[in-house]
Amino acid sequence: MSLRADNQAALKALDDPAPNIRLYLLYGPDEAGSEALSARVGKAMGAGAERIDLDGATLRSDPARLPDEAAAISMFGDKRWVRVQPAGEEVVPAVEALLQAPATGNPVVMIAGNLRKTSKLLKLCEGDKAVMAIVSYAPEGRNADALAVSMARELGLELPGDLARRLVGLTGAERGLLAGEIEKLALYLDASPEEPKAATPEALDALGAEGGDQQLFKAAMVVLSGNVRATEHEMARLRQSGGSLAGLARLTLQRAIGFAQAQGGQAPRFGGRGDEEVARRWSAEALDKAIHRLAEAERTSRLSHQIGETVLAQELINVARLGARER
Repeated sequence: MSLRADNQAALKALDDPAPNIRLYLLYGPDEAGSEALSARVGKAMGAGAERIDLDGATLRSDPARLPDEAAAISMFGDKRWVRVQPAGEEVVPAVEALLQAPATGNPVVMIAGNLRKTSKLLKLCEGDKAVMAIVSYAPEGRNADALAVSMARELGLELPGDLARRLVGLTGAERGLLAGEIEKLALYLDASPEEPKAATPEALDALGAEGGDQQLFKAAMVVLSGNVRATEHEMARLRQSGGSLAGLARLTLQRAIGFAQAQGGQAPRFGGRGDEEVARRWSAEALDKAIHRLAEAERTSRLSHQIGETVLAQELINVARLGARER
């Protein structure tokens, strides 16, 4: 079965994993969206559930590991589930072993990134009734606004349309950043599903979300402008304030993708005059390199925070150097 992430049937299936579904394949260009879907499975399994983390490299060398983990019993007698990230074509033998196993009891969630239609992994999963494949696309326009409202409602926050648009614009519709801002607002208002609260412009202003993240957006533009020394300064400032380079990398990646889309005629508008001036300096080839570097660094940061921060710092500098050559 294959569904889109914005389909209520997909969300319902993740919130209540069925025993006949052995594998949930989460894929698509919006990896942050796939990770959010994975978190729904974790929530459904319960706080006491044991999670087994694997990756594609591990399963490539030992395909039998996947069905073994899916059939294993928790040492503590709690529920158990398996998460595989990142995953690509290398996991096909492991998935085949999982689907051919006589029995499994633990659901497997696999985050596979953006798979092509010709992907062997995708074809294998779409052709098996024991697999639910869910594709995530980056939200746009009204869909992004609706996503913000839905995410807020799950936290007990009533988000008016104008504030939803404001948050979407603030975060560039990047799902991870959007979720973070909504969560901060819900915590500030002490909102919960049991005691819903209405979000207000005053609350958002008081929280300082716009002011703080606006600085992060400016830092992203510093990186893309090719100013290496200023990029080092922005990273140092961010660390001193207790911030994470992951947010800066995601925003820089989002901006770089936006530049590429604008050059390809898919996104005619830039964030402002300064954005357009910077964007026009970049060649398509250089933008492609920058996007690839940032995407790989962001993925590494999710797998290992300590190593990830080092990689993020290096790649942000590398992207700034690429930008310097484009001047």
